[in-house]
Amino acid sequence: MFKKYDAYLVGYYGMRNSGDDALMYATAWAAKNILGCSNTKVGLYGDYTRETQSDNQLPLKFTQQFPGQNRLLHYKTAIQSKRIIFGGGSVLHSEHDINLKRQLMSLANQKKSLAVGIGIGPFNSVMAEKSCAKFLDECGYVGVRDHASLAIAQSIAPNANVHKTFDLAPLLLCSKQYKAPTKERKGIALTLCSVAIDAMGNTDQFEEEKRVEQFVQLITKLYAKTGEPITLIEFNGHKKLGDWQINNTIITRLLDKYIPVCIKKYEPNPIILLNQLSGYKAIVSMRLHGAILGYLANTPVLSINYHSKCNGWCDEVGMPENYRIDLLNLNIEKIVSQITLGISTTFQQPSLPINKALKNSLSNWSIQNEQLKFYRNYSTI
Repeated sequence: MFKKYDAYLVGYYGMRNSGDDALMYATAWAAKNILGCSNTKVGLYGDYTRETQSDNQLPLKFTQQFPGQNRLLHYKTAIQSKRIIFGGGSVLHSEHDINLKRQLMSLANQKKSLAVGIGIGPFNSVMAEKSCAKFLDECGYVGVRDHASLAIAQSIAPNANVHKTFDLAPLLLCSKQYKAPTKERKGIALTLCSVAIDAMGNTDQFEEEKRVEQFVQLITKLYAKTGEPITLIEFNGHKKLGDWQINNTIITRLLDKYIPVCIKKYEPNPIILLNQLSGYKAIVSMRLHGAILGYLANTPVLSINYHSKCNGWCDEVGMPENYRIDLLNLNIEKIVSQITLGISTTFQQPSLPINKALKNSLSNWSIQNEQLKFYRNYSTI
């Protein structure tokens, strides 16, 4: 059968989430520049006007006109594609979603399909774990971004073609649009978010209120100690589930404290966002890719870890222990003291150099294309 597209790129793309934007950009860039895909298509939910690095866009729907509309759109594109590429993110955790991915691979070509820079689990059911094992066995190549995901894969699918690789985001540094930071740094940025307790995005209102008060205290003390202006960065611009909710609440609570604090609205271009992050003296991040992009921008990051994926990232780059903050035991004084010390003297550095992170990210693609040794042609310098 004639295949119209070299690859169909599948992820949580177009949902106005900066982390997913970075993964989409990196996946499309690598499909073209490393795999040599000359004609790709990416599935986008809702936001269809953005730059994707892909040749074609499939307009998926936030609100379907009839049940199964998106599934049919997925199926049609999969049939027209030579392979499926699942690019980045925590994408293997629910039975329904994993089974859809398996169906797409079967309609395209399982052994040519890839899942790169992904995280596995935690599973929401026993059936999800069983479906994941089948996915891993069927997918031609799987690159996982952390050791925890590798351990899960080796446990449930020991014969699958799974390799330990890295997150895809460092590939943004290969973009010609990226400019290494040269300007003087100013201010402290925070990337905060609500913590969902289910797949529908519901939250524990009592815990959310408690965290808002803690972050108000944190911002108040940071400004008192450093005199630096504060920016709340909207990493998720979703109209219902976005960071605007917690950011707006914090701003309201700070109105009578005369602290220079502002909100940086959602930026759909991950390269522009990366350049912006290079302008701060420090970042305090709940958002996983807030921590990752801050690291890539060579900006000191303190990671507030609320999920295993955040802990996994800290382990991957060797983040200093004093910069790893447990959300459930949020130590405001520790954060303030570490940032104050870093600004007045110097910040500790992660043990993994950025150029090594880029090489690790490129390994998502070079392991299955060893003859290319592609990563030798790229450097962050």
